Amino acid sequence: MAGAAVLGLAALLLGACARSAPAPRPLPARTLQPWEIPQGAYGSQRLYRVSYSGPEGEGSFRVTLRLVSPARYQLQAVDPVGRALWSLDVYDNAGLVLNHRSRTWCHFEGRFDLTGVPLGPFALQSLPSLLLGRVPAEPAAASPAAEPRGRAFEFKDDSNRKWSGNLGEDGVITNWILSEGSTPKAWWMRHDDWAILSERERNVQVRWREALRENLDKEPGRLEAPAGYRETRCDSPDLPEDSSPPDDD
Repeated sequence: MAGAAVLGLAALLLGACARSAPAPRPLPARTLQPWEIPQGAYGSQRLYRVSYSGPEGEGSFRVTLRLVSPARYQLQAVDPVGRALWSLDVYDNAGLVLNHRSRTWCHFEGRFDLTGVPLGPFALQSLPSLLLGRVPAEPAAASPAAEPRGRAFEFKDDSNRKWSGNLGEDGVITNWILSEGSTPKAWWMRHDDWAILSERERNVQVRWREALRENLDKEPGRLEAPAGYRETRCDSPDLPEDSSPPDDD
């Protein structure tokens, strides 16, 4: 497992969504396991409006998810005035992280956990599940499949963390809790059109809502480090630790 990153990423980067759409309903999930993404979600591009509240203050930002397949996606983010903040390109269990604020980049392979950022602490490969309202982890390979008991589910992932939650009548996830041992670490819940994530250790709450959706006409090209950006390790301490959100003005 790659080391945990403190990337100084307060937000995730906007890619252009060309047309508006009504606020979407949660993904149909009646026949899915809580950690599974519906097949129909692939080949789509989605814009999320996100708000952040934590010790550093409050702010808002926008996130675009380009979801190609289980092995390929991009996340990009801008601040409220459209300045690029952060980009992520994941492909075949590897990827590239660009930090536009510090003009740095890093390449990772294998599982890589995001900590010290709003949408953490979760593996980079699981962020689409998180944004789409699914559980951002799977049962450990050595464990039997975690079949929901009625509308409740519970399982342990390959890091021995416990995930427990509940399903609505339509099979959509309504809430879950991530615990390490007997200690709850993070909570997620759905409230109307909003997803709400709270992290205990950093006293952070992040709310997001899908605002636009469209088909992804073609697979996006691989991201590359711009000229003048400095290469660093993804777990390097010289990456900025400021995870505060951008100002709204």
